[in-house]
Amino acid sequence: MNRYNPFQSTSFSPERAWADTWHLWTVMVPRRSITGRLLWGKVWRRHDGRRWIYKKFIEYEPDDRN
Repeated sequence: MNRYNPFQSTSFSPERAWADTWHLWTVMVPRRSITGRLLWGKVWRRHDGRRWIYKKFIEYEPDDRN
């Protein structure tokens, strides 16, 4: 019996393992800024088996308080 487990986070299939991990993705937003340029940015993206899930990417800046 092959049951779907929504809590299973890893798989032995190479395609499935690739889709289960988060990837940094550069996206173009189909609208223009005030200056007329296209908007773009980076997001985290992964596939949950049915659809793509996106998360906001925030760059880390280390503290320089030595």
